[in-house]
Amino acid sequence: MDLRLSSSRFRTKDRIIAAVVMVLTALILCWAIILSGSQLGRGAADDWNYHWVAIQQFAQQLPAPDLTDYASATTPAYHLLLAGFAKAGLGHTGIQLIASLWTLLLFGILGWIASARFGKLAFVAVLPMLASIYVLHAGVWLLPDNAGWLGVLLILLLALRSEQGWRTWAISGLVLFVLVWFRQIHIWIAGVIWLSAWLGSQDQTPTLGSFFSGLFDRGGRAFIALACTVPAAGALFWFMGIWGGLVPPTFQEQHQGPNPATPGFILTQLAIISVFFLPMLWPHLKEAWKHQWAWIILAVIIGCMLGVLPASSYSYDDGRYSGWWRFVNQAPVVFDRSPIIMLGSVFGSIMLVVWLSLCTRRDAWIWIGAIVAFIVAQSANHASWQRYHEPMLLMMVLLILVRSPRAETFTRRVMLGSLALSLAFGAITAMSMYYAAENELQDQGQTTRHPQVRAESTIAFESRSGIIKIK
Repeated sequence: MDLRLSSSRFRTKDRIIAAVVMVLTALILCWAIILSGSQLGRGAADDWNYHWVAIQQFAQQLPAPDLTDYASATTPAYHLLLAGFAKAGLGHTGIQLIASLWTLLLFGILGWIASARFGKLAFVAVLPMLASIYVLHAGVWLLPDNAGWLGVLLILLLALRSEQGWRTWAISGLVLFVLVWFRQIHIWIAGVIWLSAWLGSQDQTPTLGSFFSGLFDRGGRAFIALACTVPAAGALFWFMGIWGGLVPPTFQEQHQGPNPATPGFILTQLAIISVFFLPMLWPHLKEAWKHQWAWIILAVIIGCMLGVLPASSYSYDDGRYSGWWRFVNQAPVVFDRSPIIMLGSVFGSIMLVVWLSLCTRRDAWIWIGAIVAFIVAQSANHASWQRYHEPMLLMMVLLILVRSPRAETFTRRVMLGSLALSLAFGAITAMSMYYAAENELQDQGQTTRHPQVRAESTIAFESRSGIIKIK
């Protein structure tokens, strides 16, 4: 991956050490929870109630699994790969350890990339990702999220390379094809592949006024990139055909359908993350106001529209619950609009401009395309859940900091911001696990909270092929 802006600052040995430390930290944390036998919290519930059921279902059906309907809202590659281990007799804990390898690889790559800018301090820069409950849970329990984020990260790194060519787009298309088999929602990143081809290499990057210049050359490159993503699109259309929708039939009433509150909610999350980096961002905000004030005014207008026009109060039926939505539920509401989301959307839009001001021109174009495509794709999901958004925002911030030619002078502030954000996320994760344990203690002696957790339980899952019984 191209990180020529800063890759020469640190020796390869230092970078390897940084990546290994990151992997070992993730391994110790994830495996400690796995080997503790913890079955508490949302991650465990989704594991036992859905993904473990789908894995066992496919294990029973191998070598001809029924993909028309199963106990997960995602495409089936994650479950199919693990089903082979289940069929071989490996238990839930053993499969958890194997599944955690996606997370360890994700953090190994993040540690290596971050070490190009921060050397051994890369650990601190990447720590917010590990502290996030939505990343950690997917490294502990059988959730396909981190396998999907790994694919997203690889394609982003390829798109951000300063040198572009058909080999890069072909590799990106191959990664996208595999990614769609893990998480169909990530088809959005095909647009980033097309955009990277349209932009071309670093010396071909257009300004805003020349974006459509050299139409023949840019169009030819984009067409090649488009062709490279056809297999992934074909896979998605095939799944849509056998499902009759974007998700398996069992989940179509839960996930299918737009949620107009999602753009403002995503920007609010970016605003919250940005607060921890304000000591670094504030000087750049003042500079952006002097030289790019029109972009900030435009950001305020867009943020205001996204935060004010759609209803943004807490609503379980409308998919606005869990995560930061709990705080929205505690705050006043004005005409079914949350002041938290309204203000957060505006501040998040402004901070997005500031983050982009740290980038090279080509990187800024890539991130504009990525965040727009990501928001559009996530808005198509009825469930506006933080766990679908936060990892992407954290990766974006990290990669901007790593690649920015301007952030180097603020390394100490970056480290302090990352550490503070890690402590905040870590506290949320720890409290979540504590309250899950407390609730479990309160439920003892009453109805078992998740009967699927018991190995001797029998689970019946109804699919198009009939009733699947899993013991």
